[in-house]
Amino acid sequence: MEDVADLYGELLRLRRGRGIERPDLGAYLGPVLQALCGVTPADRDARVRPRAAAVLEGLAAALPPDLREAARVAFALDKDYRFRTLEDRMRTLAGRWKYSERTTRRLMDRAVRMMVKEAEAAGPAGPEAAAGPGWRVISLAALFRLDTATPELYEMRRIVTTRDVDRITVRLGLPPAPGPDAGDGLVVDALFGARVAKVEHAPRRNHFRIILDLPRVVPAGEPHEFWLRVILPAGQPTWPHYAIVPLNPCDSGTVRVRFAPDRLPAAVWPLDEVPYLDLADETPGAERIRPDGAGDVVRHFTGLREGYGYGVAWTPAP
Repeated sequence: MEDVADLYGELLRLRRGRGIERPDLGAYLGPVLQALCGVTPADRDARVRPRAAAVLEGLAAALPPDLREAARVAFALDKDYRFRTLEDRMRTLAGRWKYSERTTRRLMDRAVRMMVKEAEAAGPAGPEAAAGPGWRVISLAALFRLDTATPELYEMRRIVTTRDVDRITVRLGLPPAPGPDAGDGLVVDALFGARVAKVEHAPRRNHFRIILDLPRVVPAGEPHEFWLRVILPAGQPTWPHYAIVPLNPCDSGTVRVRFAPDRLPAAVWPLDEVPYLDLADETPGAERIRPDGAGDVVRHFTGLREGYGYGVAWTPAP
């Protein structure tokens, strides 16, 4: 990856102050981070922040646990450390770890250096980030099955192109899997509307890039539909939630989760406009959803905002 030294400086600058919680984030990011995130200085914070968070989380995912936590705190990715200054975040983490502030700062610096190495190993951001994806989602219907041998995900997207497009990329987030072969065995198939060109995955990362070839060049302004099926390998952990997190505004979304009838959860509740960074920490709300006779729960959403999660969460049965 080119501009490695620039990326290191941009990351050090970004973690100052409020980190990714600062206002006018798009204008504050340097050119290398803008390219990695696929944003411009003029983009709104609601678009920039989830993209920046996803990039930082991805770069930190392969780090050892202590360095990963140091990185998350440094950039204010952890909602419990969204303090006004880096020094406040560092001081709080040092107190929790019972380390000196100097040692904690050294771990944060090491985390940034390792994140730069991860970015270098991943290669250049490529023209897609600079030009934008060239399409946006009109509607997304998802089915997450937990009643199969291993979990399966079906996602049907209806998109509209903003320029002539013959290849698109979608992303899938999963918890890190243990072992050196994490991610091996993931099966991705396009049931219609596209062909899977390749699936990119760095070992131990929790994000996958699924690159799809469309059957033809889709002209700007034309709608197109495609349907993906993803089969998770045995041993792949899953979160106790499934949510759509659009990176652009989305008109409508439907999330359906099918539980095994003999493994129904203790509680199910909706996730409606939950900030991306808070999804994993979301606690049960007052509303409950009861699975139907087939073990299904379903929620419909309209006017989905970029950077927010929409779906369902559950507490597994004891």
